[in-house]
Amino acid sequence: MTGDDHGDDEGASGAGRVPLPPVAAPFAPRAVAPTPTAVPGYRPPAGGVWTPPCAQEAAAAPPPAPPLHTLTAAGAESPGWGWKQAFWGLLLGMGPFLLLYGATYSLPEDVDTTIGEVTVATGLVFLVSSAIGYGWDYFAAWLFSGRGAANKWRAWGFRLPTLAFFWTIPVALVGAYLVSYVNDLALHPEQQDIVEAFPPTAGGIVLFALVAVVMAPLAEELYFRGFLFKGFADSWGWVWGAVVSGVFFSLAHLQLTLFFPLFGLGFALAWVYQRTGSLWTSIALHAVFNGISVLAWALTS
Repeated sequence: MTGDDHGDDEGASGAGRVPLPPVAAPFAPRAVAPTPTAVPGYRPPAGGVWTPPCAQEAAAAPPPAPPLHTLTAAGAESPGWGWKQAFWGLLLGMGPFLLLYGATYSLPEDVDTTIGEVTVATGLVFLVSSAIGYGWDYFAAWLFSGRGAANKWRAWGFRLPTLAFFWTIPVALVGAYLVSYVNDLALHPEQQDIVEAFPPTAGGIVLFALVAVVMAPLAEELYFRGFLFKGFADSWGWVWGAVVSGVFFSLAHLQLTLFFPLFGLGFALAWVYQRTGSLWTSIALHAVFNGISVLAWALTS
């Protein structure tokens, strides 16, 4: 075989060879998606499934805490009280005294129920009887509202007032005295029965002031505004709560000729409580109103 023949054979075999398709290398580098570890705040999950950081934070965020005033001693939420609890507390608190007064006024005319000689002793008797009555009202309020509260005093409104304390009291006093003035012109009512229990002496004035300026504002505001008004207002709104509690506040004084002035005062007491968020405001207004009345009685007796 000559060199030319060998060259011809290679050319023939090369001309008859079928070209093969290209084969990818077994370890050729493949394109890799960028890892999410570059995302700020990324934390690799246990299951290997990536979630956005915002979703992780939302899932890990604790639920919001309930308001402080709705917590009981055990930490559970307390719904407070509404008109039903206020209604039963009203029956329990005022019912026995209304029955007692009804029985007193239904006695025969020949039975003398008036106070004889007014002395310091009669004032002391009135003070003790008032303390018993106020204690019964406190029990009714505690039974239907304070018993289930973590802080019954705060639930009744014993908290710091807002700055409206300084202007709501004068405004409420003016309104209450306007209603009283119109009522005096129309009905000419007699003075309240409580005045007849105290002698116009130094000791009588002190006892009268203790009952009217200290005991009554604290006890009556706790029961009528802290308990009754709040229960009715939470169910029906503060206006209707003020109306209903004001009606029973006036009726509790058992003198129909003074119904409108006492109702106006009761409404004003509820308004200042609602406006300032504190029972101390209504207590202060009640004490100032009664204090002016005691001072006027002492100067004219």
